[in-house]
Amino acid sequence: MFFIKRYFDRRDAKENDKNMESEKMLKEIKNSLETIRLLAYARMSEEIERLLTQGYATPAERRILDEMYYNYKAHGWNGDMDARLEKVYELRTDHASEDSPGRAVTWPKR
Repeated sequence: MFFIKRYFDRRDAKENDKNMESEKMLKEIKNSLETIRLLAYARMSEEIERLLTQGYATPAERRILDEMYYNYKAHGWNGDMDARLEKVYELRTDHASEDSPGRAVTWPKR
């Protein structure tokens, strides 16, 4: 009887160790994903502020911003980015020169 109990105790201890390792790994993964989300949010914020300060956003810059926005939404985030992104879409698409009045582009609503 002693050997049977010892066998099951060892097996249970190994399973507990595996479970603890799995939980630890899952926690590290979740923390890493949260870090990536925060960095993505910060990068998108920086890009929006840069474009607003610049006063215009080229179509290529808008496409990059769109990709960031779709990732932002894919993470389930919603908040101030929608309003900030609308401000970028209201910007000109080219650098304003003294010769041309520039063009404003209306982008579809999200």
